[in-house]
Amino acid sequence: MSVPHIPRPTETGVESAPRRVTEGSITRWILPILIVVSLLVLLMSGRPDGSGQIPLMVRWLVAAVLAIGAWNCPPRPVMAISLIAVLAWSWIEIDAQKSYDNLPGHLVRLIVTMVMITWVLRTRNQITIAKQLARIDHLTGLPNRQALIEAIERELSRAKRFGRPFSLAMMDCDGFKQLNDQRGHLAGDDALVLIGQSLRQNVRPFDCAGRWGGDEFLIVLSEVDYEDAQVIAERLRASMRHFVERGLPSLTFSLGILIVRQPELGWQECVRQADQAMYDAKRTGPDQTRFVIAPSAHQTSQSDTTSDRQQDVRP
Repeated sequence: MSVPHIPRPTETGVESAPRRVTEGSITRWILPILIVVSLLVLLMSGRPDGSGQIPLMVRWLVAAVLAIGAWNCPPRPVMAISLIAVLAWSWIEIDAQKSYDNLPGHLVRLIVTMVMITWVLRTRNQITIAKQLARIDHLTGLPNRQALIEAIERELSRAKRFGRPFSLAMMDCDGFKQLNDQRGHLAGDDALVLIGQSLRQNVRPFDCAGRWGGDEFLIVLSEVDYEDAQVIAERLRASMRHFVERGLPSLTFSLGILIVRQPELGWQECVRQADQAMYDAKRTGPDQTRFVIAPSAHQTSQSDTTSDRQQDVRP
């Protein structure tokens, strides 16, 4: 069985989106500034005591601020801030003591601090990687069900704020059960890997294409209305057939596409309607697409069916 490519988050569409000012970008710049200001206030207010050392309470607060910065700020800024803070700390105490006798102690403090910051950064990175892997399907390398649910919720939230439509495309592999029965489950796994590679190459960077379960795949199409969805659906099915036709000529793909114009539906209802449209397409015949337009939760949906051979619009 082929070893799947495990993509970075930006390759999967899990976190992909057009560039915009977000809470994360604000945190990236504002939080380091707050950390620097906090350290300056602590070091300037913590005057050395009679022994020429900064008071114990201030030392603990400085360590806590550095730990918070290491957990929340980008690595390079926090390493630079930590180095400057410890050097300033040592300079304040050396200036108060008028002596360099405790220089080894200052060096040990610097080493311990940088080791601590490095450990916090490494732990944070490992947790981040674990969270990312928990949202990736390990067979295909695509986002898994949880990541897809989060992507749908993001689109629903964006639709509520800006009134922009989006579409959900549920895709099922026609003939997949026969492939498993005739050539075994390893061949089925290889087919899923190929489909994952094709989806990764044929969706836009800011869309989210993932494996919903079994041989079903879900694609979240950001800001795509009915007209664009028609073009994308046919292009996607054609590219998928071309990608797998050499090794798996019997596979075709049925698509059910839900166009969401008003975000009154929850993600469960969105998936249910897209899934139902996909099963309607499969019942009509293999290699077809069914569209369902859902203007709101309180209005009757309009639907139409298209295939390679015909288009039937129903009110």
